[in-house]
Parts: sequence; C-alpha cells; structure tokens
Amino acid sequence: MSTQSQPHRTFGPDFVLDLEDPAYIQNPYPTYQWLREHAPAYRWRAHADAVVFTRHPDVRALVFDRRFTNDYRQWEFAQEARWPAEHAEYKAVIDHGLFALSDENHLRVRKLVSGAFTPRAAERMRGEVQATVDHLIDTHARGPRFNLTAITESLPITVISDMLKIPTELRADFREFGLAVVRSSILFNNAERMFELIAPMPRWLGMLRGVIEARRAQPLENDLLSTLIAAQEEGHKLSEIELISIVQAMIAAGSDTTVHAANWAFHTLLTHPDQLALLRAEPTLLRNAVEECLRYDLFGKTGVPRFAKEALEFAGVALRKGQMVIPHIPAALRDGEVFAEPDRFDIRRDVSQTIAFGGGQHFCLGAAVARMQLDTVIGTIVRRFPTMKLADKPEFQPHPLMRAMSRLDVTVDGA
Repeated sequence: MSTQSQPHRTFGPDFVLDLEDPAYIQNPYPTYQWLREHAPAYRWRAHADAVVFTRHPDVRALVFDRRFTNDYRQWEFAQEARWPAEHAEYKAVIDHGLFALSDENHLRVRKLVSGAFTPRAAERMRGEVQATVDHLIDTHARGPRFNLTAITESLPITVISDMLKIPTELRADFREFGLAVVRSSILFNNAERMFELIAPMPRWLGMLRGVIEARRAQPLENDLLSTLIAAQEEGHKLSEIELISIVQAMIAAGSDTTVHAANWAFHTLLTHPDQLALLRAEPTLLRNAVEECLRYDLFGKTGVPRFAKEALEFAGVALRKGQMVIPHIPAALRDGEVFAEPDRFDIRRDVSQTIAFGGGQHFCLGAAVARMQLDTVIGTIVRRFPTMKLADKPEFQPHPLMRAMSRLDVTVDGA
C-alpha cells in the first residue's frame, strides 16, 4: 500500500507539528503540502520556537547560508547539562565533531577525510560491496517471503567497518555504538533520556581507543583508519579527540541513515510497479531511480537544525541571534514550484535540483558512498527477484529523527 493512499489529516490555524504522530510517520506529505502553502516559515512553538522552512528555494538557500551554524552550543536556549564524570570523554567527542567545529577547523578536518569519500573512491569499493550484498541476500532472503530490512540494516555498518578495518568480533558492538550516537541527539531528547541511551558509551569509547592503538602499533595498507592516524601523528592536522570524533561519526552514519534510505527506496519502487517494471527493463536508469526515490520519499522527519549566528532576516522572517531554524529537506523535495507534478514518482525525472544530501559546507560527506551502496543493493535485489512484490504494510519503530521501518516484508514467487 503506497504511503500516498493514506487518509489526509485535517489542518487549520491550530495545527501543531507532531513528529511522533503515526499518521505523520507513515505519510507526512499532506502535512508538507499544507506547510508549504499556508506556513512556509512555520513557527514551531512547541519546539523552542524554532522556524521550519519547507519551500525549496528557502531550504536550498538556508543550507548554503554561512550566517547559520550547526553548532548546538550557539542555540539561544543551549544549556550545559551536568554530565556525569564517566561521560566527560564523550562530551569532548561531541564538542569536537564536524558540526561543532569552527569554520576553519571544519574545513581542515573535512579535507583530511574527504579523499576516502569521493565518487572515484566509492567506485573502488563497489566489488567488496557487491560481495557483501550477495552474502546478505543469500543469508536473509530465503523462502518465498522475507524481510528486506534484515538486509538493509546490515549493509552500511559492514561497509564502514570494512573501510576502517574494524575486527569482525567488534562489529555488532560498533553498530550499537553508532545507533546510540544518533538516537541520543541532545536536541531531540532530554538530558536524562540521553544519559540512559549512552550508558555504555565509556565501554564503547574504550573499545574504539583500543582499535586505534592497535592500528597505530601496526598500520594497514589501504585502510582509512591508518590514514587518519598518520594525519594525527603529523601534528597540528588532526588532534586525538578529533580523530576519535571523526571515527565515531563515521560509525554513526554507517549505522543508521543509509538503512532508512534503502528501506524507503524499496517501498517506493514496490508501491509503483510500473516504475519498477521500467527499471527492470532499463537498468541504466538505476542511478537516476535512486535519486528519484530520495526525492520522492526522503526518510527524515524534519531536517538538521541550524542556529542564527546573529540577529538577521531570512526569507522575510526576522530571526533572533541563536534562534533555531530547520531546513525541511523532505518537504522541499516535493515543492511543485521546482519539481513538476511533485507527487508523481518518475524514475526518468530530471533530479538535478535535488538537495537530498544537503548542501554547502555540511553537504553529506558520505554521499558518494551512500549512493554506491544504494544502487548496488537496489540493483541486485531488483535483478535477482524479478517477481518481488510487497507482502504487507511496513512496520515502524520509534526513532527521534527518522521515519524508521522495522519490517518490510516481500514475496518472491519461485525464489
């Protein structure tokens, strides 16, 4: 059943954006349309008076505007939680992450790791990723009915673990580590809940330090972690805490976002059998189909918050210094002023105006790797299961930031 066939909600002047509403999680697009038409700069008073922008021109301009920062410490309501002593190291890790660094330090650190995430570097990984996808399919796609999320949940963390050469016996722990980083976002959870989620963090960070020390003692060839350590040891390029922060950010990215992108891409294709048939008939459309899947049904509940560095006016809205603004990329990708017939899924569509991976200095570092993983897993499953159909409605699980599926069952007659 397509998300677009869900009943529309009732909107009006008393509308309040509720990210936990099951109707919103399953089908947020009526909400997005109402916001774009009636409140394109929505004052989200229930969320610290943040302003949510939903029209494509505003969202695109916002992600490129250097008058805003991703550093949560610049938020007007930022308060230092009383961090328990055992989490002092993780607090330092957060404060030295890419979103928290000054513009100068952000550029320096990003340059050190960007070479591993170029399209050319991603293509060099394709053979390994293909082997991983084939293994996951053989392991989880047994019988005439199976759960696609069992495949998608394992792929990204396997890829990032391979890039960092994480020992096999530690990979399950590293996935839990990454999920905790994402789910404990301080802007979407109170401090008490956050400390519950990161309770195992000292052990996880100790585990990560152990891997780093072992690699420092015995560097490996063609290994991203060894490259980062070498940069750190050259001095003044990458500090020890920046090294740890970069690696934990990679683990977090490899544990969560690409999983949701793959799940929703499969759901979109399966609920549009004409487009799925077209993709099977013309496999050269695969990369464009991936971009259209991301445009049509992006998985985020809102967008990554930014904070005004100064009092300013943006898109006709007066903003306070430190006020939170949210560029709602999923809503912007259905803007009919930019995308003709935006509610129509069309894998031949011109997707050159997509901003699914953001923009500006915080454009997703792993975009090329994510795209390569998506077209590998989607292309392989579409090819191997030509009779694949959606078996049931997807099941969902709680998530502070994403519209997260827990099951997406399909049938494959004759498999």
